[in-house]
Amino acid sequence: MTETKTRARMKVLATLMVLMFAAITTRLWFLQVLASQQFTRLASQNELRLVPIDPLRGQILDRNGHLLVGNRPATVVLVDRRGMNGHDDQVLFRLSNLLHVPVQDFLDRLGSVKYLPYQPVPVAEDVPQRAVFYIEEHHDLFPGVSYQIDPLRFYPGGSLGAHVLGYTGEISSKQLAEAAFSTYRPSELVGQSGVEAAYERYLHGANGIRGIQVDAQGHVLNDDYSTKPATAGDNVVLSIDQQIQDLSERSLSLGIQLARHTADRNSGQYLRATGGAVIVMDPRNGQILSLASNPTYDPSIFAGGLSHLEANQIFAAGNNNPLLDRATQGRYPAGSTFKPFIATEALKEGFITPNSRINCPAQWAVPTDPTHPFHNWKPQDYGAISIPEALTVSCDTVFYQLGYDFWLRYARLGKTTELMQNDLEEMGFGHLSGIDIPGEQAGLIPTAAYTRQVYKSNPKVYGKYYGWLPGDAVNLAIGQGYLQVTPLQMAEAYGAIANGGTLWEPRVGLEVRTPGGRVVRRIEPHALGRLPIPASKVAFLRKALTGVPLTGTAAAAFLGFPLDKIPVAGKTGTADILPKQPVSWFAAMAPADHPKYVVIAMVEQGGHGATTAAPIVRRILEGLFGLQTEKKLQAGQVAD
Repeated sequence: MTETKTRARMKVLATLMVLMFAAITTRLWFLQVLASQQFTRLASQNELRLVPIDPLRGQILDRNGHLLVGNRPATVVLVDRRGMNGHDDQVLFRLSNLLHVPVQDFLDRLGSVKYLPYQPVPVAEDVPQRAVFYIEEHHDLFPGVSYQIDPLRFYPGGSLGAHVLGYTGEISSKQLAEAAFSTYRPSELVGQSGVEAAYERYLHGANGIRGIQVDAQGHVLNDDYSTKPATAGDNVVLSIDQQIQDLSERSLSLGIQLARHTADRNSGQYLRATGGAVIVMDPRNGQILSLASNPTYDPSIFAGGLSHLEANQIFAAGNNNPLLDRATQGRYPAGSTFKPFIATEALKEGFITPNSRINCPAQWAVPTDPTHPFHNWKPQDYGAISIPEALTVSCDTVFYQLGYDFWLRYARLGKTTELMQNDLEEMGFGHLSGIDIPGEQAGLIPTAAYTRQVYKSNPKVYGKYYGWLPGDAVNLAIGQGYLQVTPLQMAEAYGAIANGGTLWEPRVGLEVRTPGGRVVRRIEPHALGRLPIPASKVAFLRKALTGVPLTGTAAAAFLGFPLDKIPVAGKTGTADILPKQPVSWFAAMAPADHPKYVVIAMVEQGGHGATTAAPIVRRILEGLFGLQTEKKLQAGQVAD
């Protein structure tokens, strides 16, 4: 090799070396200068992981400060997926036997993407102390298993007020997609029904953050590197009175027991009394003092998640859907409790006056169809009677005639203006009341359009459609036909009769307070409208209804009640839904001269209103006014 070639090769080698060092230098400069912020951030992320801290959920209190929903300490078992050291099957099998939880439930939790890889996963809540002691004493059998004390939702009254209070549960994927939950993360507990759901944004509080220091392999170096504490949720004070709620639920339960030992007049079989509802409302502002639904449930079973066994118990066919709030979601024909509102309409339209007298025969037929008579509930001809007398004895045939008057007006207006339905909607029927708990149902005021759709959907059952017929209006006038109302709508409407005509929006919320007691929001009363008659005629109707418990259909149920000192205005109702047994209703206002309370009772398949619902309301009124309440109810008479 010549010296020239050697020198050439050395120059090439030197050039390559220079280029290589230049490339390395450029790369180092890029990494240390241009990309320094990016890699600093990545390095920081590689070192610090942020884990959210759940806030303490706010309390729910009654109007007098009694705790209805709070928090109690509960032991939660956690599993560190990495800490099981490859013995996953054995550890989970032992844990399943100890806690009586299916292994699949553990696997579902551990496999969830809701938990970070280095984060211990809660697999069981409210674990007994004996189980925790066993785990502690046998660490070698449960590697990666630990426990901590977390707050768990606590309902000191058990099932008391369950449908008002509601329950909490893990946030759903559907909820996560909603704007209201934009700041929430998977696995958080949120209100799923009742007040827990309606006032979620106050009760929830604000999440905190805990920093966990880990190495590049994900091993935890410091599990409390930095902490921003969570902010506890606000407390919600309800208009509910705990004592009145308890009084209502006990009275409703006694009424259902009474019905189940009472024979149905038509079939001779015992009444099934499959469920019921009671509402006590302050008619002066729309505040709900109690809202009871039967059957009921214990909301605490949802705390920490619902097991398969618990779910099967709740949704079993024989339980008759205890999660259904019959007070706000149950829809029923109103029967004769609807008659005061037909009288209200008739007064407005001029079909009657406070001095009117109308014949009350044992049966009545539409003049154009005399071969199909409508019968009075009691086969008796009362002759010409006043409107107060018609309400007192609950004369169906008087109200048939008023229903027919409305149909005639409808026909004469070209069958385009439905005055009867329009007036009823003004009184709160057929649409939502706006109560501040979710799930309320609107009920139904049947119209010509609705009946047309019913016939069209069931041609084999109904045959040809002939339009809104006189019989449709006649049935609606006694609270039957296609009519559907909720007990809450009845409370709202009777509240208007009680207070002189104002329809108040029903409310269970009273105010929101910080944990320290500072009021951050007051729920003010909100008027929705008025009954479509002057206050003087409203007072006339209320006074007319005082005859019902005094000498009318509810007289037997109120025998011995001090009506001279505590006058009661009320109305019985018996609504038929063939082939089922009748729905039993009673609505009351007391004291009748200046009502402080409106009480509504309804029992599904409970028979006549005077038989079952009226004794329930009587017992509640006794409790409200400090009178002795009996441990067993006595059935009223068989009256509409």
